[in-house]
Amino acid sequence: MSKKSKRLVRRLSELVECTDQVVKLLQRYKEANISLSKRIESGEPLMDVLGNLNARIEHPRELTETLEEFETARHQVRVALFALGMEQGASMSEIGRVLGISRQLASRLGGEAEEAGS
Repeated sequence: MSKKSKRLVRRLSELVECTDQVVKLLQRYKEANISLSKRIESGEPLMDVLGNLNARIEHPRELTETLEEFETARHQVRVALFALGMEQGASMSEIGRVLGISRQLASRLGGEAEEAGS
């Protein structure tokens, strides 16, 4: 297996781990919001409900940070896809077309893949 193939496999594994983190966090958010809705519906004061909600969520930016980590991992997978695809003879536009992305994004990702390979 080539170095670029190994890099893509490693990046995909990292993306899977990030996906698992996002799923777990979204499940916690779902449960917290269901609880929030029920407590508001029952007439509890908002500030009491929100105080309890924050205890269930580690910190306010947790979702944003987790999604940013996911997006970074996803981007790294795309760059690795382009690197391997171009190594195997595909053009940037061919790879972009298969991935369903714009020519501009394909060009940018292909450029990043070329820089990473240098």
